[in-house]
Amino acid sequence: MTELYKEVREIVNLELARAEEEKARKYCKNLRMISRILMPLIVIAGIFGIYCIYADIHWGFYAFVAFAFLSVIFKTAYQKKYINYLMKLVNNDCSVAKALTGYIVMLENSRGVKNCDSMLQCIGSLLFYMGKFEECKAITGLMDKYYDTNVVKAYRYSLLAMVALHEKDRETINVCIEELETLVSQSLEQYVREAHRLITRYPEILEAEETGDYAKAVEIAEANDDAKTFTPKKVASNYRLYKVA
Repeated sequence: MTELYKEVREIVNLELARAEEEKARKYCKNLRMISRILMPLIVIAGIFGIYCIYADIHWGFYAFVAFAFLSVIFKTAYQKKYINYLMKLVNNDCSVAKALTGYIVMLENSRGVKNCDSMLQCIGSLLFYMGKFEECKAITGLMDKYYDTNVVKAYRYSLLAMVALHEKDRETINVCIEELETLVSQSLEQYVREAHRLITRYPEILEAEETGDYAKAVEIAEANDDAKTFTPKKVASNYRLYKVA
């Protein structure tokens, strides 16, 4: 359990979905077991591979490389399978609270904060779609505290801008746009550029809503590819269109 998890639980003071909590703990337990089994096997295979190099047994070295490669693929595939399951909970069932439970349990079972940035991003996003805007903003504070990459910064400003759009806070939206413009000038990451592209249209969205310009609101919604594929965004986008209509 990390300090980051403790801070997240202070912010996300919600009761976890019990069935999903058990499933997530089982996943984390299995992942630890896979790591514990594979690591010594890879070490043994590596020693054997080194021996094969000195003994001029070429197939032995190639066997070690193949085993190490397949081990990484197996572990990655197991992780991806669970993440895809969480995404299906959100996209197919709109079970945002259940997916949030999964990410929180994963964060609890993490050994450090180094590789937890994506979990924190997902937790912040899910809180937003649950209508927990203050909690969402608090999570962006943890992103700023623990991570300094351009992608995490871009995601942080995206979440802040999403909340600001809901609260009709033009000043915060403009600050987020300026910060993203700085990141775009420094970064080649696709996500940073895409986040900048979407958020620069937020002032137009506010104007369309306030003036009742339905055609403009539809045009902006259709340009947002995420809103066509990610169910919570689709719901949010359609609700905004409904309000304009």
